[in-house]
Amino acid sequence: MTLKMRPIRRIVTGNDEEGLSGVIYDSYAPNVNIGTIAASAGMTDIWVYEKLPAIVDGSRDDGDLPFSFDPPPSGGHLRIVQSASKPLNYDPALDTTAVPLHAPTLRKNGHTWDRGGQNAYSSPVHQSATIDYGVMLSGKRTLILDDGHRELLPGDVVVQLANWHGWTNPNDTSLMAFIMMGGVAKHKMEDL
Repeated sequence: MTLKMRPIRRIVTGNDEEGLSGVIYDSYAPNVNIGTIAASAGMTDIWVYEKLPAIVDGSRDDGDLPFSFDPPPSGGHLRIVQSASKPLNYDPALDTTAVPLHAPTLRKNGHTWDRGGQNAYSSPVHQSATIDYGVMLSGKRTLILDDGHRELLPGDVVVQLANWHGWTNPNDTSLMAFIMMGGVAKHKMEDL
């Protein structure tokens, strides 16, 4: 499956040497990653900051850094996630990308825990030491939690505090903005 990504126009502003405001970048965001987490999803990084306080002089394009699912541990990122809807003829039993739920394992990145449960139209159930703000821009998306599912509609906002979660698109394509920031978990993730 090839996801046709919607290009995201990114206008980055700043100040010149005289302190006058203006546009630094006005183009489609260059850092687009398709199929990294699920075959039907793509992620466009808009901006990444490695630590706080963030450098705000505009001397480099922090929206075109090497892709990492997690934000920097002492920083964060703004990312747009585009997900395709399941086709009516989708049969999960025939999905070669499906991974059943399993005991938690640490991903290769060393920051995110994974319990499986993904298929071509759902992310794995995962957890990281981050605060995630998710803003539903268009379509519908379903948040998967241990205590049940919550459907998000345009304008809805979710705040995730280092909890186990996954995402699926039942019947609609979706566009969702995520601001993910590094955090410190009260307990070690592997103990949860």
